[in-house]
Amino acid sequence: MAERLLPAYPLFVKDPYFSFWAKRDVLNEADVMHWSGAAKRIYGVVRVGGTPYAFLGTPEGVARAEQTQLSVSAFTTDYTFRAGKATLRVSFVSPLVPDDLSLLSQPVCYLKYEVEGAEDVEVQFAAGEEIARNDDCPCRRMRGGVIAHAGVESAVVGLARQLRLSNDCDDYGADQGYYYITGRRAFYVGAAALGEWLRGGEDPAPDGDPMSEGDRFAAASSREKQGFFTIAFDDTGSIDYFGEIRKGYYMQTHTVFEAIEEAWREEPKVAAKLAAFDADLRARSADLGETGYRILCAALRQSVGAHKLIGGPDGPLFLSKECRSNGCIATVDVSYPSAPLYLLYAPELVRGMLRPILHFASLPAWPFPFAPHDAGTYPHCTGQVYGTKWDDADPRVKGLIACDGRETRFPFWLLPDGNAVYSFENQMPVEESANVLILMEACRRADGDLALVRKYFGLISRWAEYLAAHGLRPFKQLCTDDFAGHLGNNLNLSIKAAVALACFASLCFETGNADMGATYRAIAEKFAAEICAQAEGRGQLPLVWDGDGYSLKYNLLFDKVLGLGLFPQSLCEREADAYLARMNRYGTPLDGRAAYTKSDWIVWTAALCGDPQKKRAMLAPVEKYLCEAPDRIPFSDWYDTVTGRTMGFMNRTVQGGCFAVLLEAFYRGK
Repeated sequence: MAERLLPAYPLFVKDPYFSFWAKRDVLNEADVMHWSGAAKRIYGVVRVGGTPYAFLGTPEGVARAEQTQLSVSAFTTDYTFRAGKATLRVSFVSPLVPDDLSLLSQPVCYLKYEVEGAEDVEVQFAAGEEIARNDDCPCRRMRGGVIAHAGVESAVVGLARQLRLSNDCDDYGADQGYYYITGRRAFYVGAAALGEWLRGGEDPAPDGDPMSEGDRFAAASSREKQGFFTIAFDDTGSIDYFGEIRKGYYMQTHTVFEAIEEAWREEPKVAAKLAAFDADLRARSADLGETGYRILCAALRQSVGAHKLIGGPDGPLFLSKECRSNGCIATVDVSYPSAPLYLLYAPELVRGMLRPILHFASLPAWPFPFAPHDAGTYPHCTGQVYGTKWDDADPRVKGLIACDGRETRFPFWLLPDGNAVYSFENQMPVEESANVLILMEACRRADGDLALVRKYFGLISRWAEYLAAHGLRPFKQLCTDDFAGHLGNNLNLSIKAAVALACFASLCFETGNADMGATYRAIAEKFAAEICAQAEGRGQLPLVWDGDGYSLKYNLLFDKVLGLGLFPQSLCEREADAYLARMNRYGTPLDGRAAYTKSDWIVWTAALCGDPQKKRAMLAPVEKYLCEAPDRIPFSDWYDTVTGRTMGFMNRTVQGGCFAVLLEAFYRGK
């Protein structure tokens, strides 16, 4: 029996549509799945002396190789199998290095293999046509074939009628684009011919109409004992960015064949780069032990791969998808918890999260004096969709607001002033405004770049003014934990407002607005003093002003890591001690109202501790969750601390927040 390491294992992960996972610890016990759970027939078979053994997926009629080892690193999921007398080692490689934007966005992943103990070897890799469409796609006819180029062959499969950007459903794949399976030899054949080949038959010949509605596979093979295959996805058009269809960052200047050929040519360099990153990650997380390293590896590919990187008019755009939470794109309160990973390695990607929000908020369509929640629904970055007002909307615009199932949204960014379709009550005014200010200062501190701050200084000044007026004792409103409902006098939200105002003050000083900076620094200090007073006689800060109970005060993080000096370390330690005392099997509940928690916030609160041993104690239940969670899905951030059952979220970018435990050392060096 393989050791359990994760609820699900990343195999080929690049973006929200190109994202394939294993849901069992033994790779050949179940079909591969898209992150959403949809089954995909992706098969791997090794022939040893003419006898076939399946190592990936469940091809019918093929004996299974015996899995003997499983491990996970930053960018690879690695397996060892016994196939007859031979040993097979397989690595699934997703090159998602955050500080290499070209490699991150190059839409190619590797399946690497090595066979020992046999001379007569053939390795086969195949993917069913459904990887290029959804099961309920209205168009079923596929096209495919084999293209020879640069010493390799690529089997191609895609819809005959491309439905580009045709849906913005949450847990759903793309009904567009083409997948490319590349090896030394490639085939595009029907299911019957493929099955015969995988079971030990001769190489399959093309059969029938290659554009029929029959069941077909793209496949490749190699008779080398050591090598790799690649799988690539050309979506042909990635994002509707305020009316412009933009391609992925890499694909703006390359064709898919250039991407594949570069991946084959540069594989040794890519492998070295990934290994160096992984070694550095191990070194950075040494104080956290194996527990910390495992959590970071579980988070890394998932977080990066739930974004799409495209080029924008004034810099890269790094667009998140709210996977299995509502499908929104560029959500601010998803960017905020995700940010630690990217602040460590590529602050420009955090700016890439903020640019669409700042742009949309500058348009007449946005009616409020605070920051928006999102910029649309993936893959349509066309204006906020969260909190549209259906019940009391002008009946003349109700048809614009309506959206159901697989439908797409109206481009709200086009609306002129006075035609707002948003409910004030369902916004997150303090949450989102504070998030933007904190992230802008965190980026500035990371690399000194002030260009984005200068461009939008007038806009963020209005948001700082709003926080100064409404942030200390927030009226009843939503925060990022919106699943818990509206809450008034949310003390954790007050902390965020104070930290944000101190961050804005720093930005004022850096941009030559010293008087404004002094004013906002004084307000932030006043907020902090009143907040700290709430701990007197209680030992820790309550859930709400003048109340009882507790909540995870994760919003203290950036005060600590940026050295803003608003809240004493003694307060952070008392908070951490209280969380440890309330810990269940899989972590401390988010607050006293329910048994569920957020894993990203647990890691943020662990980062508040000065004692590495205390940090490890807070992280241990998160690793336990990874090893025991009953739901075999990508790393969920919202789950029950007693049962480990997910509450609904999975594959979300917020797991980049697990890197919060490395942030303090990073900023200390700045």
